[in-house]
Amino acid sequence: MHTPLFPYHQIHARKLVDFHGWEMPLYFSGIRAEHRAIRSHVGFFDVSHMGKIHLIEAASELQSLVPGRLPAKEGGCRYTFLLDDQGRILDDVILCRLSDTSYLCVCNAGPRERVVAWFQNHLGKSHVQDHTVHLVCLALQGPDAEGTLQPLSSSPLSGLRPFQGALTEAPDTVPVETEGWVSLSDYLDLGASLSPRAYYLTRTGYTGEDGFEIYAPNHLGVALWRTLVDRFGVPPVGLGARDTLRLEIGYLLSGQDFDGHQTPFEVGYGRMVKWDHDFVGREALLARKGKRGYPRLQGVKLREPGVPRPGHVVWDGGRKVGTLTSATLSPTLGVGIGLGYLEDGLRPPGYRLEVEVRKRRLEAEAAMPPFV
Repeated sequence: MHTPLFPYHQIHARKLVDFHGWEMPLYFSGIRAEHRAIRSHVGFFDVSHMGKIHLIEAASELQSLVPGRLPAKEGGCRYTFLLDDQGRILDDVILCRLSDTSYLCVCNAGPRERVVAWFQNHLGKSHVQDHTVHLVCLALQGPDAEGTLQPLSSSPLSGLRPFQGALTEAPDTVPVETEGWVSLSDYLDLGASLSPRAYYLTRTGYTGEDGFEIYAPNHLGVALWRTLVDRFGVPPVGLGARDTLRLEIGYLLSGQDFDGHQTPFEVGYGRMVKWDHDFVGREALLARKGKRGYPRLQGVKLREPGVPRPGHVVWDGGRKVGTLTSATLSPTLGVGIGLGYLEDGLRPPGYRLEVEVRKRRLEAEAAMPPFV
């Protein structure tokens, strides 16, 4: 599958990869350069492969499905998990409250079909619309994101707090053909018949930096990308830097750091479970609550040169205790970092470990993300 920006990526990306059935740019100028652009300035991702699921007339039922508390006001966004009956994570998602009755669920590309089926099973098919192919998702990230995007927003961005969403509109300076095109109101319940220049903004992110996600009809999204990249000079960034950025902060990668076998306890997010309401998987999690001894997702940092990779073995005192699920050389720190499930629970920061890299056991230590 291809996002609406694939023609641009074909020309400008230096490497394209298959990511859960989507042909996506791995990098444009280079992973390290793109990583540093986000940390120091700003960069632009096409993440339109992410699932964009409209949940209609579902606000009251939705709270009884997920383990976290959902925002009570329009514009609120919340990170949470979707669980099966055994309390195992199907996906981690962001739920954005669009109106008194509807939400936008942003899920990962790999489990999207299962997520849609999960919502249909619990809410009914008529309440679930998958608009993934109709809407772009563009992520502008970095400390200069607000100032960079403000000229393309009809409303002030300074008042949009983290994990809030709001409608805005692109100015006439964005060269988009509006006559005959659909608007955002054709796909999302936002309480009005909107201009073809309207788009929805959230201030969440996956890099540890400030930033915004743009949800817009495909034609408008392409015009916004072209304006920011070609006219404003914002560097495009691929999935390679997105992975190194999120790992430095310790954010989870669906299908890699959890694969359908873990509950929120194993991944270290038990604090997100709120026990004051019913939700799918609650009884199974209650039975597991307070138990110890199961593998936990642990941060690991090398103490000597080396590049760890997913699947590398972690040793503790000559005993194999787990493998890394995510690992790389941190562009910011210049040392190897990773996440992995280790037996016997969490180790305290600084606890001595070893990671096997190319048949050599390198000195490492336990760490508590974020690494930077």
